[in-house]
Amino acid sequence: MRKIRRMFPGGNTANGFYSFHNNIIDENRNMLYILKGMPGGGKSSLMKEVGERALEKGYSVEYHHCPSDPNSIDGIVIIELKIAIVDGTAPHIIDPVYPGLKDKLIDLGTFIDPDKLAKNEEKIVESKLNNKIAYSRAYGYFKSAKIIYNIIIENNKRGMNFGKANEETIKLIEKIFIKSRKKAKESKIRHMFSAANTPDGYVDFTHTLLDGISKIYYIEGEIGTGKSTVLKKLMELGKIEGYNMEIYYNPTFPEKIETIIIEELNICITSNKNALKFLPEKINLNNYFDHEIKRDEDYRIYYSLIEEAIKNLSLAKENHKTLEEAYKFSIDFSGVNKIKKNIIREIFNP
Repeated sequence: MRKIRRMFPGGNTANGFYSFHNNIIDENRNMLYILKGMPGGGKSSLMKEVGERALEKGYSVEYHHCPSDPNSIDGIVIIELKIAIVDGTAPHIIDPVYPGLKDKLIDLGTFIDPDKLAKNEEKIVESKLNNKIAYSRAYGYFKSAKIIYNIIIENNKRGMNFGKANEETIKLIEKIFIKSRKKAKESKIRHMFSAANTPDGYVDFTHTLLDGISKIYYIEGEIGTGKSTVLKKLMELGKIEGYNMEIYYNPTFPEKIETIIIEELNICITSNKNALKFLPEKINLNNYFDHEIKRDEDYRIYYSLIEEAIKNLSLAKENHKTLEEAYKFSIDFSGVNKIKKNIIREIFNP
């Protein structure tokens, strides 16, 4: 049965732009098409059309969305065919590992008319500069938010009974691993984001990943109650046991784990609230937390900094739109369409 999964291979984070683009498809692939080119050159549209063709033919498709414009696509994977198409331009530069064998590099920049483009040189240079400034401000606000977030963590820790929380963790470990021990092998782990900070605000696709999973555990807890620490322990145990896993990270703090999917067990453990739609088994760390210790002012400052960061991502998106318009004028889209038709023919009529 065909399936649609959506995720983000990159994120706008407190660490700047954070990329997991090399995790879109592993080396056990049949083909990876890497598109290079310019803003507004049709890369996202090309990938969307190939994805639609794959769905029409009954294949499952992963859509890897762009965190700087969630309506745009950075990559697609046709799961059953082990074929991917990705945008390999900055800031997520991807180069072929097996050129001519498993990887094909396609430069759409060859369809630019440099004489036409030169007419928009001033607009392009100005938009690029404004874009850089907007992202710099956005990442500065995210970084400042992280400082306040850490202050909240340290404060909330004082109200947490970690002894009781550890007991809950042990029970969860026993439910997941003790009854399902297997012969250990090397674990394969895929790292991604299921949500992102975007110019449109916080966008979350976690629900598309949980559909069809037989057992979901939802870890509830305030900031500083140890949700990510529990998930990290589970990931390490999964590696020891040799399970293949998908690990999804916090979209603002990419060092923190938010979701683990253990493929062979068809189990998900997550702190993402989207899980509540699937009637999960709850592990509530708030049962061991003294809510009186919370400082509301710290939370207000934290969320206001996130809001300012999002505003600057919106400015960056507007600058990028200007860039796209400047380039579209100079592109031979008949050439781009020819490339698209060739890719479709290679994938579906080999």
